[in-house]
Amino acid sequence: MPYPSVDALQQALTRDVFHYARDAKKAAGRALGTVVEVIAFYAIKAWGLERYTAIERRLPEYGNPEITHNVEFSLHPSKRIGRAAFEAGETPITPKKILRRIGSTDLLGRELKTTQLLSSHRTLRNACTLYEENDHLVVAHLEVVPGSPGFLVTVHDLLSHPFAAIECKRVGIEEGTKKGPQTIEKAKQGAYVARALSSVQKVRTPSGELYGVLQAEGTKLRHEPYRQLVSDVVQAESVLLLKDFVLTVGIVSNHGNWFSTDDQNKELKVLAQSYDWLLFLTDDGIAEFAHALLLTPRGTRGRRLVALRRELKTLAAKDWEKLR
Repeated sequence: MPYPSVDALQQALTRDVFHYARDAKKAAGRALGTVVEVIAFYAIKAWGLERYTAIERRLPEYGNPEITHNVEFSLHPSKRIGRAAFEAGETPITPKKILRRIGSTDLLGRELKTTQLLSSHRTLRNACTLYEENDHLVVAHLEVVPGSPGFLVTVHDLLSHPFAAIECKRVGIEEGTKKGPQTIEKAKQGAYVARALSSVQKVRTPSGELYGVLQAEGTKLRHEPYRQLVSDVVQAESVLLLKDFVLTVGIVSNHGNWFSTDDQNKELKVLAQSYDWLLFLTDDGIAEFAHALLLTPRGTRGRRLVALRRELKTLAAKDWEKLR
């Protein structure tokens, strides 16, 4: 790494880039938080899950839809509507242009979003929402054509209820302290959201074992060890099991706040018992992400990523039209 740690990088950003801001360190911290989100999106894209992706969605709690929670990324049942080519000079690429090009006349008469997939200044909006109503949303993704200045735009219809939710968390170290004072609060916030979204509820026995509880049929409850129940639901073809299930994934940057080599802090334990999958980005991990985690996964860390990718792709491959 060019800097000995991400916190050293934050200090450099505070001094050299965001010095004009009222709170320069907070501005630098937000920029680093955005880096974590970008890395998470690249992982989704590299795993072939981009066409299922929505960004910054408010998801309802299971059984309590009056309360919603904003998550960075959510993966939804997806059906392709169409695909169209655009020349480099056809920017901005707007919802109307896209829908006309793919011949989706039924959507053209509706109230479309005003966002641009690609602006005249080449600003790209990933997972750009073109249209949205209660039970589904229409999103567009842009691909660069190799060897050509043009673009390909693919449009997908997503069901509004996701099969996976991905949250990113980062907390920097406050000056003069060993860890950020808000670390435990961020951990509790993430833990609450992770436990509230899915139909598979978590229950602990007096001996500390973690069980999953799921409404199976009528008022009957199915219960078994949590990981086994989640695995069964992921592999299932049953509408009843899959309908309200959400696989929860947390991606957390670690700068000495969440855990150390010798001490797994309370914050880590709170997060780990709440998300179905919890991934950490260390200082070195951020620097080596593309090579070590995406291109050539190896060791325990690589095996966990492969297992998570397998669960997500299994859920994505379901025939969701039958489950609708």
